[in-house]
Amino acid sequence: MSEQKKWIERAKSTYNFHRNKLIQDKKWRVQDTALRLRRSIGSVSEDLLLARWLKTNEKELEKLDYANEALEFVKNKNRERKLDEIE
Repeated sequence: MSEQKKWIERAKSTYNFHRNKLIQDKKWRVQDTALRLRRSIGSVSEDLLLARWLKTNEKELEKLDYANEALEFVKNKNRERKLDEIE
């Protein structure tokens, strides 16, 4: 079994932390997670987005070495979906 990429581990870890806090406190926000993890709101939001996409596109995303590549993949997929809706 190959070692997971660090960005995947970070995204999943951030997601699990955020989800567990939401279960404990329904008013928990992304800002709260960012503050608690001492990270920016943007980086936490990106990790949460990637973690959600990993659930359905893990094979494709695992091929990518860096989070910025994964974010570009997600952006392109979202763009494709929007174009499909228009057609």
